[in-house]
Amino acid sequence: MAELEEYVIRTASVFDLELIGVLFINDYTNHFGEKSDAPISQLFIEYQTHRFVVYEEKSPKLLLAYCEFCIYPNIPVLSNDFWPQWLKCRFCIDVPLSLMNTMFFNYYIYIREHVEILKQVVLEVFYREHKINYLVIVRPPNYSAKEYDLLEDFGKIYYPNTFDMYACKNLPTIIVISRNDFMPVINFRKALPEDNDDVIEMIDVEEPHMRKQYGDYYIAEILLGTSGGTMENDKIIVTEDSGPAAIGSTGMMWLTDDTDIEGLIKNFDLESLGNLVSYTPDAPHATVQFEVYTADQRQYFNLKKKTYFEKREMVLLHKKGSPEEQDRQYLNTRELYTKFNFIHYELHNSSNYLDKRLKTLRVSYDVPARLPKFKKYTLKNASRAFVLKNFILHPSLRLEYTYYYLCAMFSAYPDRDYCLVPIPPGAKYSVSLWALLKYFIRVQHRPSCNVSDDVFVAHRSSIYTELSVFPLVKEDLDDVYSLFTSGSRIKAEPGDRRSFRQSHGRMKKSIQLKIIKQICFDVLYNQMSEFKFWVIRCGHTNRDNTTAVGFAILRPFSDYEAVYKQFLLPHDEGFLTFERGELVMLCLHPYFHMWSDELLRTVAVRSGFRDIFYFQEIKGDAMTNDLANKMMPVEPRRMRRNWFIDTRAKECYRRASDLVDLSKINCVMDEFYLFRHNLFPSKYMGNKNSLVIIGFSDICKAFLRLMVFSWNTPDYKYVSVSNCLPLLDVTVIVNHGEVEAEYDQSVQCEYCLSRNECYLHTANTCPFVMDTTQRLDMRNYINFVPGEVETIMRKEKYITLENYCRVFYDKLLLLCDTKFGFPSQSGGTSTDLPENYMTINNRLDKIELYHKLMEFNKTKLQDKCIIVYGHNLAVYECIDFLLRHGCFSSEIVFVEPHKMVQPEYINNPTCDINLEDILMDIVIDLGVTVHESANFEKFHCYPTANFIEKVEFKRFPSQSQLLVPCNLFINFSENFLPTAIQRVLQDSKVMLHNRRIVIDEDYRTSDDSIYAAGNCVVHLWNSFHQYIYTSEREMAQKLMDILKLGKDMSTKEKKFSKPLLFHAQLPENHKIIKITIPKRYLLATLPNEYSHFMCTYDGDFCRVRLNRKLFVEEIVCVTRKISQPLFFLEYFCGRHVTLLNNMHNRWKEGLIKSFINFFQEPWTEYIMHDRFDELQGKNHDTLKSLHQHISSRGLGMNSDFFEAGKHFLEANLLKFLREYREEFVNQFALPEDWPS
Repeated sequence: MAELEEYVIRTASVFDLELIGVLFINDYTNHFGEKSDAPISQLFIEYQTHRFVVYEEKSPKLLLAYCEFCIYPNIPVLSNDFWPQWLKCRFCIDVPLSLMNTMFFNYYIYIREHVEILKQVVLEVFYREHKINYLVIVRPPNYSAKEYDLLEDFGKIYYPNTFDMYACKNLPTIIVISRNDFMPVINFRKALPEDNDDVIEMIDVEEPHMRKQYGDYYIAEILLGTSGGTMENDKIIVTEDSGPAAIGSTGMMWLTDDTDIEGLIKNFDLESLGNLVSYTPDAPHATVQFEVYTADQRQYFNLKKKTYFEKREMVLLHKKGSPEEQDRQYLNTRELYTKFNFIHYELHNSSNYLDKRLKTLRVSYDVPARLPKFKKYTLKNASRAFVLKNFILHPSLRLEYTYYYLCAMFSAYPDRDYCLVPIPPGAKYSVSLWALLKYFIRVQHRPSCNVSDDVFVAHRSSIYTELSVFPLVKEDLDDVYSLFTSGSRIKAEPGDRRSFRQSHGRMKKSIQLKIIKQICFDVLYNQMSEFKFWVIRCGHTNRDNTTAVGFAILRPFSDYEAVYKQFLLPHDEGFLTFERGELVMLCLHPYFHMWSDELLRTVAVRSGFRDIFYFQEIKGDAMTNDLANKMMPVEPRRMRRNWFIDTRAKECYRRASDLVDLSKINCVMDEFYLFRHNLFPSKYMGNKNSLVIIGFSDICKAFLRLMVFSWNTPDYKYVSVSNCLPLLDVTVIVNHGEVEAEYDQSVQCEYCLSRNECYLHTANTCPFVMDTTQRLDMRNYINFVPGEVETIMRKEKYITLENYCRVFYDKLLLLCDTKFGFPSQSGGTSTDLPENYMTINNRLDKIELYHKLMEFNKTKLQDKCIIVYGHNLAVYECIDFLLRHGCFSSEIVFVEPHKMVQPEYINNPTCDINLEDILMDIVIDLGVTVHESANFEKFHCYPTANFIEKVEFKRFPSQSQLLVPCNLFINFSENFLPTAIQRVLQDSKVMLHNRRIVIDEDYRTSDDSIYAAGNCVVHLWNSFHQYIYTSEREMAQKLMDILKLGKDMSTKEKKFSKPLLFHAQLPENHKIIKITIPKRYLLATLPNEYSHFMCTYDGDFCRVRLNRKLFVEEIVCVTRKISQPLFFLEYFCGRHVTLLNNMHNRWKEGLIKSFINFFQEPWTEYIMHDRFDELQGKNHDTLKSLHQHISSRGLGMNSDFFEAGKHFLEANLLKFLREYREEFVNQFALPEDWPS
């Protein structure tokens, strides 16, 4: 018999079917429960809350047991949610069974020699399900005694009410296993000095620095009082293993009731937690007052208030000592400077993104009815909180033990209801502490907080309260309305900048309340209502003796096919078509968020659903869902496909309701967040060590997206068994306002009618990066810290910001590359950048440019001039933006620096020499003044203000001076490394070369803990493949693999092969999209101009460039159809022309009139399939093995090899089309479709 420690119990998945099938046909097995006669392939179609497989660690391919647990039995007689009530009515049961506390042990099969496994799997389910108190096993009338002998030893047998030993004994019975009777006992006691060695040994595992700092006996010294401290208010509690193989102390927690309540109230927002003090309304109480600060998130619309411009002090711009009177030109320029200065200050000042307000906080607390005359009863005496100072588990214990330790903490302080856990900055979270904190709520700092610790709070009721779910009745309406409106009341304050936000918040709440009332009316008075309305209550007796703490509204979800076209979802789950539900709204008290799995599972099963989805609108008024962060975020598709459908058809919209005014959402095209809960247990996934990123570049966005969705694989192997939730220790240091601008949906353009065509809402990058801010909200999972980096302390491994904040790291990523700017800080001046100088590197820059342009247009200057400097496609997009936003062409001066004519060896989608010449002619025809071959020299600023008056250029080759008056200068010169970051790296001794960060082949800098990627890097040794202007997604994936942060290794080689995309709007209502792939070889290659070009024009221009091996290296399309989606072209760049339906030969024969139409033909759908890359990998392996086979026999690579290879590839393609045929919109003809 194997030792218990050798068994491994893990969640079973569909990938275990073959192993389970072997176990099912084994002749040496016993089982209980209904053994399915269906094919083994259908085993996972039926829902089970838990499926376990058991094996020995040394033999993972040989299963010893398989079992199934669910919150209802495998008996399709009653509705799934009625079984606990039915059992209580029909059986002599003396325990309180409910959906929340009961689980059925439905099936178990095991090898006969391993009977001890049964106890282990029962323990496993109790460890995983803390709310489950009872396991029920249904024993049929005709059962075999040996099948249930083992279970009778663990539980209690219950008989039906009608059971009679003589007259009616052939009836089903049930066995109930109680948690309290089955689980091992954990002994908690106060620590003794002799426990020192055991405790120190445990602490050494996760906090070895403690021994070095305090010595080998510091626990004993603390307990004996020889360390200089006092234990009057502290308790150190240890646990002991009561089993036969005792290992001494197995855990330690250090508690204290010495809490600084006043300091906590002043520094943290604790009003929703009762300020951690006891207060009974009708009892004697005292009141204290504090002056505290509160903050509300600043909204974008405040920038439009003209009153703030008038409050700014105007600056005199003319030269000092000038005797002449200021003319109107100077007054207007002075006004323009004032407005530009204010706009820049508003958008780049950290304090302007929070409305900080002084507030008088009155805290009332209970005082004893009879207080001694000379005894003062203070706020501290009324504290109901205690603090966890340290917590550690023995490595041999399961992390689920943390729940029992939390229960013991509250038992140690029966008169206190709050447990606080302060975490100092830079502290490394231990594994056991991470597991404990999932039961806590993080408390928000106040703006004036002078405490750097993070504070987490847990409430007693969160741990001990039983929850129940009841259907809505009329008597619940007041509770429902109260739950919705509580905590959302906004008190208006005259003259406050929050007034618009308050009115908008009230309007949003009123809309939601209207919808709630409509649903309540429909549920109560319409027997055929599609809505299910459940009220969540504390307690499990009846409605009158329970308290409402939340409610949930669900309805059938019939939009799966539509959202599948925009999000990554499995397509082969047709059996769930009528068992998917939409969570319309959910409100729940924060104390009970920790029981999200149990609550969502219960309301879903009671509603008849196995899979629930939730729409969270971005632009509209999203219905509240307090458990959204406990549901699995669904990742948008990583590439945009052509679906060959009308995306405006009725089927593409969210199903409307006849009686309820639900918002209208286009599930295929609109931007929204989608969440899902598959009723499986939640599993948190993320990195273990702290990762800090400097910058918010496109590569950073792609990297963060891959981190958040690290569980997403093409076969959905993680999603199929768990509700995957991201839990990341990632900090991103960004510039002030940068993240707020990326996610600000309230930006309104006065000129553009469509957001999709507005410069403010578009980006030049691929959908994979754009969706990071448009269809995902990384702020829910990533810690963004605004600030400017001052120093990098490499030895101590922390970063210092300008506000003296320290950010500690285990690994540091430099993803801070920019696109445009001057190499020096201010382009020739020794001061900060002028107020009328702009570069466009992110959305914040676009918003700033927009506001400055609006004020520029309103200012009555005599000779207006905007200078656009640079040469690339982004220049012409900016000129188009200026022309379409109130700027006349005569006010624009385009200065193009001298371009060196040299061979083009790397592929760069941001430039196109041929198209730029045409675009130059277009802007000249539009009336824009153009100066060619004029290099920037310096700014001429006003003496008394940092404001550009003129810009000096030097013409080439004449070297003559060009002096241009300037009101606004927009710079598009390439600059990849910001000057501030360059200075920090130089001070930190990180190796640079020609203003680029030096890296090795693993993107590691001269410091082993610091990595860098982007266009701002250079390899330490010569690299003969292109590594700049590469796909952001591919670069991010390589970083994931190098840092070992992903679930599976995806990178197979150092070279890059994925396409990089650039798109922009151009003058005269044109749109361009250019896609390139990086050069895999840079040695012995000809420049790009020697490539083979193919062009088509039918009103839309399209150019395809092939390399010498006939692979597509570049696709360029220019069209006037602004709304036409062209992102699907990304699928075809990097493919061989043979794979693209012999595109080269067809073009030569004149059969292709338009490449855009050619790439939209039905045959292209199979290339855009989610699993096409797997087919290509299989084809590669097939040809490789065939080549090795022929080479081993010494045969030549003649036509026979190509014929054989063609035969195998065709077979692979046919198998692929057959397997995924139902997923294609266009049906491909297969050989079996034609009669022989």
